Amino acid sequence: MKTLLKNGFLFTGGLEPVRQELLVEDGRISALLPPGTVVEAQEVCDLQGRAVIPGFVQTHVHLCQVLFRGRADDLALLDWLRTRIWPYEAAHDEESTYLSALLGCMELLAGGVTSVCVMESVRYAAFAAQAMEETGIRGVFGKAMMDYTDTPAALGGMPEAFLETTEQSLERSLALMRRWHGAAGGRIRYAFMPRGILTTSEELLGELGRLSGEYGVLVHTHACETEPESRLVERRRGLTEIKYLHRLGLTGEKLLLAHCLCVDDEDMEILRSTGTGVASCPLANLKLASGIAPLQRMHDAGVRLSLGSDGAPCNNNLDMFQEMKYAALLQKGVAHDPTRMPAETVFRMATEGGARVLGMEDAGLLAPGMRADLAVVDLDRREIAPAPPSLSALVYSGNPGVVTDTMVDGRWVYRNRTFPWIDEQTVRVRARAVVERVLARIP
Repeated sequence: MKTLLKNGFLFTGGLEPVRQELLVEDGRISALLPPGTVVEAQEVCDLQGRAVIPGFVQTHVHLCQVLFRGRADDLALLDWLRTRIWPYEAAHDEESTYLSALLGCMELLAGGVTSVCVMESVRYAAFAAQAMEETGIRGVFGKAMMDYTDTPAALGGMPEAFLETTEQSLERSLALMRRWHGAAGGRIRYAFMPRGILTTSEELLGELGRLSGEYGVLVHTHACETEPESRLVERRRGLTEIKYLHRLGLTGEKLLLAHCLCVDDEDMEILRSTGTGVASCPLANLKLASGIAPLQRMHDAGVRLSLGSDGAPCNNNLDMFQEMKYAALLQKGVAHDPTRMPAETVFRMATEGGARVLGMEDAGLLAPGMRADLAVVDLDRREIAPAPPSLSALVYSGNPGVVTDTMVDGRWVYRNRTFPWIDEQTVRVRARAVVERVLARIP
């Protein structure tokens, strides 16, 4: 199967796009061609001046929380978890988990996201994987692992539905890994996902380091998200979070840490020297008043950076355009320096940077041999025009509404602003009904 995308602009590197044709063959970009090149292809798409970007790679999201958007606003992180998110997640069932993930995948694809790293809840993670498989998105997912029951008073008691022993947590994760790692032709992969140090035993964390090496899968967890949380970890485990994970042997290219706001120079050097990845979530950190990650310092130090949106109840959307814009503006604002974190830098974090921290060497760029994971954007929209086509226009003026089409593995999963094989209205109706059932379970 060959697909030719013609009469458009391609963002292949640099601030401005180039006018080229793009040929997709067997799920990969096979050639970038001069304008007007005649190619025999089964499908020819006339872009009519629109632009093609590499698909965004979202490196931290909780699809199981999409169903609870708008129900956990104006709370600090620990209260947000204790009084809202944990009770909500504990009330999930198979259908609600599936529909929540389905809605999230649809929102991501419609916003130009082609790959995602998903931390699901303790139960029913397989139903999120099912939604990922059906929608066509590429992704890494895992069940949250929470085996440490002596949680701090600030977090309250852990919901009964979350309770699992270390052995149960490992067995359930390994079962999911055996079923899903490499599923859908390699499009879906598994990762071990301890929720955080405060809810995970040292025994489990140490074992995950060994298993990650044995099976070659990622470990993804939250770290250094707020000052109060970081102080609790230091009091309980004797070290700051990154130093503690480093002592346990978890740091390295197979570790991806969400947030990393509270990091000192030694932490930053550990991240850099080990190649540990960071998924920054600027909007969620702002909404929860957690703080501002030192992205410019980490970037300058050579830390591998990417972007995520976190959960829908703490953002409250899964919009990578906003994440890029806020990642740039926050670094400029705190330093009173408009040259910090330019558009090219944050765009690279949202595409190539995300692919690399997820271990995908063949995604995140428009180049021959790379996977055909891409999005088509209309830069003539009223919120962008008459700006010239550029990454600056996308980062500072763009939004999901500019995305007209999204392709994963050479297959259109969002076409002409619709989903080829999903009835979007039916999904919304089902979701509204199921969320009421889930909420009714909460005391």
